[in-house]
Amino acid sequence: MNALLNRRGVRTAALVLATLVTSAHVGSPDTWFQGMAGPYEVQAVVRLPGVIPGLAQIDIRVAGEGLYPWLGWLLAALGTLLFAGAVTIFRAAGTDALAAPGTGAASGSAGARYAVLGAAILVAALVGARGWWRSVEREYQAELYRPYAATALVDTAGGHRTLRFTITDSVWTTRRARNAWERFSVSPIVPDHGKLMHLFLIEADDPSSFAHLHPVPGADSSTFVASLGALPPGRYRAFADVVHETGFPQTMVAELSVPPALGDVPAGDPDDAMFTGRPSGAQWMLADGATVTWEGQRDTLEVDADAGLRFTVREPDGTVARLEPYLGMAGHAVVYRTDGGVYVHLHPNGTISMVAQQAMAQRAPTDTAAGMLARRLAADTTHESHAGQFDGVLAFPYAFPSAGRYRVWLQFRRGGQVMTALFDVEVRGDGRSASAS
Repeated sequence: MNALLNRRGVRTAALVLATLVTSAHVGSPDTWFQGMAGPYEVQAVVRLPGVIPGLAQIDIRVAGEGLYPWLGWLLAALGTLLFAGAVTIFRAAGTDALAAPGTGAASGSAGARYAVLGAAILVAALVGARGWWRSVEREYQAELYRPYAATALVDTAGGHRTLRFTITDSVWTTRRARNAWERFSVSPIVPDHGKLMHLFLIEADDPSSFAHLHPVPGADSSTFVASLGALPPGRYRAFADVVHETGFPQTMVAELSVPPALGDVPAGDPDDAMFTGRPSGAQWMLADGATVTWEGQRDTLEVDADAGLRFTVREPDGTVARLEPYLGMAGHAVVYRTDGGVYVHLHPNGTISMVAQQAMAQRAPTDTAAGMLARRLAADTTHESHAGQFDGVLAFPYAFPSAGRYRVWLQFRRGGQVMTALFDVEVRGDGRSASAS
């Protein structure tokens, strides 16, 4: 009996150890792969869903200029040769195959008829295969994830600038899913970090101006409005982060032109933050003399490697600062490639949504109608607590997905104010990934 118990104990310990090893996750909540598919470099990113089971987002990029023209001509020539060979086989089937042993071949007219018949069969098969392939392609494209279509504009009525971000996608406006994954995105939007929407505005031509806004619903559930405050005029890219009741997160993208400020600037959400500045190396100086240091920052980083996003906020006397909660966390970060090809909103626990975790924990069997869980989550997270403090050491798990120049905005609350620090870094690959986008 003791031997049996010992063997069971060993098996249990081995199972626990294997679980710990296989569930470890270092550097990024996502899965990254880069390798060669024949002569082409392929980079694949699997972004995990907020809840399990859920839908993972898979992005595949192929570097280079695609199929070589001469290869297309070669494949066309080989296809023509195969077609001619198949017609020849049909012709032989109508002549040599029908001749009695020891006699000559059948008449040439019979062979011609069989050749024409064979060619017609082959053409019909090719046309049918082409139609089948296009049908499969349409079905596949219909199942691909795509973010909601949206528009952003500035309304100057009333003497001040108001941003109106509108979800125009028919899936949202009609609440009708066209495929399997869209059923996750027709459910109501729920507050994440106490806000229904986190909207980031980044100057498109020169990413020096930045805003983190929290629009509120307008006249309908498709429009969200926010004050632009003192944001400088210019052309901006808008990235709107929302989370649905199902735990499904998505980011909508739009572009807008911001006109010059008009008259008095109305007060916006107290958690809104606007910033204009240029990076100044591995250390950023705040207005009161405190500093933010990117610990161990290097001039260049590697694609798919741990980005090392570790920051320390220090008081003017050099001691580590104490931070107040900002939207329920010690801090937030935005990573952005300066050409607009990469955007991500990071938290100290990665890119996973807090409300997705809450939805999974609080979902009840009685939540059978859309909106039931959303109302309960909204009641729990309408206002994030500002009590307590964090130390001034912030770390964000991440790996840069492609080569290029990036900017990193770090945000936290100190002294009752939202503060922003800006850094930049050059990310390089192995010489081929630099062409990925």
